Amino acid sequence: MKLDYPVIDADGHVDEKAVNWAERLPEKYRRDAPCWVSYPDGRRHMVVEGKLWPSRRDFYGQLGMWPEPKKPAHQWGWDREGMQDPHKRIPDMDHEGIDIAALFGTFVGLGAAASIEDGGLAAAVSSAYNDWLAEYCRPYPERLKGIAMIPMQDPQAARKEIRRAVEQLGMIGVQVLTNFGGRLLHEETFDPIWQEAQGLDVPICVHIISTNSAGIDRFDRYVFKHAFYPLDSMLAAASFVAGGILERFPKLRVAFMEAGAGWVPWLMDRLHEHYELLPHQTPWQRRDPLDWLKSENCFYAVEPEETTIPYVAQMIGEERLIYASDYSHWDCICPDSVKVLRERTDISEGLKQKIFNRNAARLFNL
Repeated sequence: MKLDYPVIDADGHVDEKAVNWAERLPEKYRRDAPCWVSYPDGRRHMVVEGKLWPSRRDFYGQLGMWPEPKKPAHQWGWDREGMQDPHKRIPDMDHEGIDIAALFGTFVGLGAAASIEDGGLAAAVSSAYNDWLAEYCRPYPERLKGIAMIPMQDPQAARKEIRRAVEQLGMIGVQVLTNFGGRLLHEETFDPIWQEAQGLDVPICVHIISTNSAGIDRFDRYVFKHAFYPLDSMLAAASFVAGGILERFPKLRVAFMEAGAGWVPWLMDRLHEHYELLPHQTPWQRRDPLDWLKSENCFYAVEPEETTIPYVAQMIGEERLIYASDYSHWDCICPDSVKVLRERTDISEGLKQKIFNRNAARLFNL
């Protein structure tokens, strides 16, 4: 049953593994371009700038255990052709009941480029990725919307790429990973990025990163590493609401992707308590981080089966939650994600419409 309003997927994915990155880069960077290599066990890994990404330990945990999910046979996974072919994605969206999808990368666009040390190479890869993503979206511009990748290694280059991606390529947001090389996002070095996004009135979309995430030095296997991805999102959120980013850029919109939202009320309490107990350690704070977290600046992508959605909506406001399919990563529940949320009886029809449509429309200016 199709809803009587457009469904906006705030976090869908593309798959860039078939892209020849070397031919898209300036000649001086081609030797270090992202490419794939095969291991004797049949697994494929990416090499970028001459380095393996990700390391087996960093991605799979200390035991290097490959994730082999158990899920219903009809649900989709990595091999969905629509991840690489927009003409095959549109029928998938129609089947699922999605009208508009905001698109993030998977390999280069969601981690590998962050491992690059050379700022010039990082900028070139970001531009090449954004060009490719724009080509992917071009046949269906009203339905497929790109989220720009930027070179965090060089904030001034990132600033220029944001403007190019938005003004020339039609991107509707800027992707930032939950951490960059373990650095906190509220370092003032990154301020040109937030300033440009605020000036262009496009949101920052903070997405979890599959490598270098919080706790990786402790987790022995992928199941724990993956379950605790939201730890990194909490740290990123703290940078925005307590580290000073939103104090310096009060009109900036920021969305937190692929981490759920159940953690938000807990973080509100913790940051509020420490704002009152230790105000001298964050003298720039003029506004309680509790208020920032539930302000019109912040949005949180929920998973359709999250049991805490009604509670979180009550605590932070119904206008803060947005729907995400995670199409078509291994842990998504497509083609059931819209159906599962639509059929929930513990969520009002008004809240469903906000999650599926109104909130994301406001986030992305759609």
